[in-house]
Amino acid sequence: MTIIMCISMLILIVSIIWVWHNLGNIEKKNKVAFIVAGNVIMYILTLIIYNVSKNGVIYPSDEIKQAISKTLIYIFTGLNSLLLLPYTANIFDNIFEEEADKKTIQKKIIILILIFIVGIGIENNYLKNTQKGIIENYNKEVQNAER
Repeated sequence: MTIIMCISMLILIVSIIWVWHNLGNIEKKNKVAFIVAGNVIMYILTLIIYNVSKNGVIYPSDEIKQAISKTLIYIFTGLNSLLLLPYTANIFDNIFEEEADKKTIQKKIIILILIFIVGIGIENNYLKNTQKGIIENYNKEVQNAER
């Protein structure tokens, strides 16, 4: 569990550095606000996707449910941040610096929304299958231990 948490923290740190870089010449306090707000939003979205994906999944105990929940939410919050926030930061910087015209920014926003929608579907299925796989492996280990 410790290794998984370290990996998720590393993913989050990489995401923060990448976002910071993509925000360009924006003031530091605005960069920090963007990063904090973005990661909070990613956490909430990941939590929502996880809660949708756990429908129909039966856990052997509340302890296992909480461990799986905590682990998957931390990992996927970092991954979601890594996949969406740097691109969003780039769009935000283009708007702030007035480097791109309106049509270019609109295209980038549409691409971001499409990536987000496809990502939600993939993530939902992956989370559901991962939960079922973890529980299945747990049940096999319990059965083997009883023998």
